[in-house]
Amino acid sequence: MTSSLVFITGSTGFIGTHVLQKTLEAGYKVRLSLRKESQISDIKVLFSKYTSQIDYAIIPDLAKPGAFDTALQGVTHVLHIASPMPGKGSDFKSDYLAPAVQGTNNLLEAAKNTPSIKRVVITSSVLAMMPAEGLITGQFEVKGKSFKGSSPDIQVDPDMQFPADPRASAGLMYHASKVLAHRATLEWVQNNKPAFSVATIHPSFVFGRNLTRKAGGEVDGSNSMLWNSLQSEKPLIPMASVDVRDVAEAHLRALKVEGKASELEEYILSAPEAKGWTWDSVAEFAHEKYSDLGIKIQGTFGKPPLVEANRAKDILGINWRDMKDTVSYFLDQQREFKSQL
Repeated sequence: MTSSLVFITGSTGFIGTHVLQKTLEAGYKVRLSLRKESQISDIKVLFSKYTSQIDYAIIPDLAKPGAFDTALQGVTHVLHIASPMPGKGSDFKSDYLAPAVQGTNNLLEAAKNTPSIKRVVITSSVLAMMPAEGLITGQFEVKGKSFKGSSPDIQVDPDMQFPADPRASAGLMYHASKVLAHRATLEWVQNNKPAFSVATIHPSFVFGRNLTRKAGGEVDGSNSMLWNSLQSEKPLIPMASVDVRDVAEAHLRALKVEGKASELEEYILSAPEAKGWTWDSVAEFAHEKYSDLGIKIQGTFGKPPLVEANRAKDILGINWRDMKDTVSYFLDQQREFKSQL
């Protein structure tokens, strides 16, 4: 059992539960930031084998000044995964920007005042490195070969107007919050020169089994983008994808990297076309193996966008799962829920 204590935010979400599982399996003791005490029982059920390794801190509002001041006592490493998801609010500044930007700044400020902390890993998104209108215009382009993220040519106005369509508005609000939150992280590290190292993780669209789903119901998060695309004749998003298990593994490996104090490292996570990640391949595989799920997508869709993820492969040693493994991991769960109806 490692003596490190890892503080994790967002541990009840789709990515967060997978990260928590990996962290516990590796022998770490963890302290989880939860919004309410009622969430503790779900964690104890889901991770019943590891209850002795888990401690809890109830923090209802991450954006509240001083939210993390006492929760980080004795912590050596931080995994900051919590972030507002698309469709979870309608006001950009209060529902998206404040939790994403101020929540992260609050955590970093508290970490700066906690001498035991050695490393902070923050979950961002590949969207933080591309123009906010990219998904709407179809110009899915990651900006800057150095991948220093949120470069000055990515312009986002906090007072911008959003589309009337709630779905388009939610996606754009989420995207804009990711750009601004990551920019705030870059600026904070540059201005504060902390005694610990900082890494940011930038996944593309994350797919896989949701460990917290208890019934069929509506698919949410990034999985809904895959599911809704399979249920349509044409895909709704670019094919830039990564398995949630690879994302979880990347977090654990980034946690172990001996980073330099006051410096920020960045890792883009996205499986390459060579692993089968094209919409043509996804459509063909889904029709062949999961026709019982009402797969409708069909046609020829062209090459996927280029999202370079060499740093994650070279430094973290991630060996990307192929498309069939990931799509099966998700669709097998859909089939299980369908059989229960």
